[in-house]
Amino acid sequence: MEGLRQSVRVKTVFDDGHRSPQKEESVPKVRGDLRLYMCAALFGAAFAVLAGRLAYVSFGMEEEIRLIRAETQVPSRPDVLDRQGRTLAMNRTGEGLAVDGRDVWDVDEVVDALSAMFPSIDVERIHRRLSDKKYALVLNKITAEERRAVISLGLPGLRFPETTIRAYPQKDLAAHVVGYTIPGRGGVVGTEKIIDDSRLAAEEPVTLALDIVAQQVLEDELAAGIKKFSAKAGWGVLLHAKTGEVRALASLPDFNPNRPGAAAQGAWRNRAMADTYELGSAFKAITAAAAIEEGVVTISETFDVSKSIEVGGWPIDDYSRKYRPLTVSEVVQYSSNIGSVRMAQRLGAERFKATLDRLGLSTRLETDLPEGRTPTLSDTWRASELASSAYGHGIAVTPLQLAASFAAVVNGGTYRVPHFVKGEGHAISRAFSDQTSARMRIILRKSVTEGTGRNAEAAGYYTIGKTATADKPGRGGYDDDGELISSFIGAFPGYDPEYVLLISLDEPQGIAATNGFATAGHVAAPVFRRVVERVAPALGLMPVGDDVAFDGFMGLRKEMADDPKIELDALATPWWRRRTDETHRPFLPSASLAPVGDYGGDC
Repeated sequence: MEGLRQSVRVKTVFDDGHRSPQKEESVPKVRGDLRLYMCAALFGAAFAVLAGRLAYVSFGMEEEIRLIRAETQVPSRPDVLDRQGRTLAMNRTGEGLAVDGRDVWDVDEVVDALSAMFPSIDVERIHRRLSDKKYALVLNKITAEERRAVISLGLPGLRFPETTIRAYPQKDLAAHVVGYTIPGRGGVVGTEKIIDDSRLAAEEPVTLALDIVAQQVLEDELAAGIKKFSAKAGWGVLLHAKTGEVRALASLPDFNPNRPGAAAQGAWRNRAMADTYELGSAFKAITAAAAIEEGVVTISETFDVSKSIEVGGWPIDDYSRKYRPLTVSEVVQYSSNIGSVRMAQRLGAERFKATLDRLGLSTRLETDLPEGRTPTLSDTWRASELASSAYGHGIAVTPLQLAASFAAVVNGGTYRVPHFVKGEGHAISRAFSDQTSARMRIILRKSVTEGTGRNAEAAGYYTIGKTATADKPGRGGYDDDGELISSFIGAFPGYDPEYVLLISLDEPQGIAATNGFATAGHVAAPVFRRVVERVAPALGLMPVGDDVAFDGFMGLRKEMADDPKIELDALATPWWRRRTDETHRPFLPSASLAPVGDYGGDC
């Protein structure tokens, strides 16, 4: 057996411990190798799991990654300030609410409980993610009280990640101008939207031309007017007439940008910029200015408005007819549709439309905010379209567009594109001559002292402006008994306009104090007056006496008196002392005015 490997050994074990013969199997030398193989397999499985997770993270968790980054990363968004450095938007550390779908066994229970507490959350998205066992961001920010309430629900999988959130300390003040953000998407509207533009993405604060004191006054008085006259909505614009800076812009109802989802439907609409309206008789000031500029009317001539006229088969009448000829000034101050049509007919469609072009009323108004809308104009300028456009029907523009065009009428004739970011200049153009603008200031002053806008008089500021009451179009055209948009657009101080102010109420209702009237002279003009009285001192403008106002208004009349080619109305009587048979009011009153008479409405 020598030379052969022994495969079996025999050993003997006795009861006393001595060995006895017994078979003993030898163990192959693979035990260590098996352990090595097992460890390798375990490590391989672990690496496979990690690799699978890495692939899932790389290709299947795009939204999770985006959400987590939105929660944990500090956004590179600058603060937003008003012109005085007061904060409108800022970053701060907060706490969010999320649910880890891996811990949820009853998705419906969790979603129903959270949606009952937070009605504005995206139920469909959260339900889908939790059903897929994914991480679902519910809210980017919650309060301490809300955190305690959520915990008391006893739901599984709740998470409260630390987040950097966008906060709006002024809440709903200037909400449409400031805008808001959505986690992972950035700015949605307003200034927050333009911050995503590379020009404003730096760490330096974005300073707006807005003044939050003026903004607060505008919103307060506009809200009071809406409540008093049970209006559906309202909007207002305060524009610096000489620079185009928007000092205040309001659209009510509005929203709180800290919780935009909690707002009522339609509250996000920036009515002053993103909607167009037929703003009615405010266009009569533009028609008159264009007619004077083009030399197709003289100041002293009159127009017969004693009976209705027909243009293109459509009858045109005045809201409150005057049975005597009216001068150009009286056409505006008494808001005569007939007189405005007569002036537009002399202008002709081509020159009328050219005026609209110079005033930015025929194209979308491009400001430094994203909101805007293209005006609605007639495609064919037939006689009927020209006539209706002369008094503001059949032509719809945004309120901000109207304010900018009115500024050109009264500021010396220069049109400036409105802007919201302080120091951001925009293109300017010449729309009217200095002389035409000065004449229009006198005409619009008479509209306040002797015409439809008497309730807009603010003592010491010699306001100028125009009422505008427009029937809202509906199916089948206009309804004389239908709803109205009542507006007053004006400027202060009237002798040297610094600011243009537009006030509009949508579907106001007449009250006993207005004898049931809801026209502009009764509802919008008083709101205009209250805003001027409160906001002017805050902007550094104090009331003045008749002597200062006279010096401001008289410059044109002295120039006109020295020019024999220019015809003057009633030059023999000093113009600042003129009184009318109907109103018995001087041109430069500083006292409070009586209520509007039966011609105080507007058509």
